Amino acid sequence: MNRPAILAALVAAAAFTATPVSGQLAGTWEVTTQGGPRGPQTSTLVLVQDGETLTGTMMFNLPEQAGGPQDLEVSNGTVDRNSFNFTVTLSLQGNSITLNYSGTVNGDELSGTRGGPRGGRQSFTGRRQG
Repeated sequence: MNRPAILAALVAAAAFTATPVSGQLAGTWEVTTQGGPRGPQTSTLVLVQDGETLTGTMMFNLPEQAGGPQDLEVSNGTVDRNSFNFTVTLSLQGNSITLNYSGTVNGDELSGTRGGPRGGRQSFTGRRQG
């Protein structure tokens, strides 16, 4: 291959990898977070992706004695290639608790960690629904 062809191929490859896939995270996901005092927790996450911005909702399943299921707003959501971050804030017995999610997407699967207000981290996985 000649030098101009190699340069053109490298520029094209860089442009492709630097741009998030449109709607890569958009959709409904079943997310399971490991650990915690009650074992694994399953939530339904509905994401809307607009370029590098994520919005949506998360149905967080709490036991009835802790307030029951809650629909939480996804905020501060960002996407960078196949990596993402967002926060949700839940209400637990009159207190607001912010949970920070960060991870990666690979096709129809998510994985990453969730951090809470006390600094503890729990791993999560997710699978696209529908």
